[in-house]
Amino acid sequence: MSNIYIVEDNDRMRALLHDWIDELPGLDVCGAAANAEDALRELPQVHADLAVIDMSLPGMGGIELVAALRERQPQTRCLILSGHNEKTYVERALAAGAQGYLLKGEPSEIENAITRVLSGEQYLSASLKTPGAPASLTR
Repeated sequence: MSNIYIVEDNDRMRALLHDWIDELPGLDVCGAAANAEDALRELPQVHADLAVIDMSLPGMGGIELVAALRERQPQTRCLILSGHNEKTYVERALAAGAQGYLLKGEPSEIENAITRVLSGEQYLSASLKTPGAPASLTR
């Protein structure tokens, strides 16, 4: 069983992600937070294997949270969940240490994204890997 932690400021989206992920085989939601600061306080106690992190959080943003987690808890993998499909956001998230970047408009990919990131692979939403996408995003 893999432990998943959710960081999402929208209450409805956080609840939806919690319910959806909890229903997937082999996954258990071990906690959730509405902001990065609460997540940084809670994550050391819950032993998450993966943090699903919203890009746009109040206060400390998702990219900054990924960088902080990579430093404090390098064993916890990070999957960014974002509404931003611009190359600069993706590149910044990956440079900060995120192992995956999932667009919010592609919910059918969530199980595959989580599974691949947990197995040590990098995951990018399918639409980020379309022909004509920058080479750095087509890996």
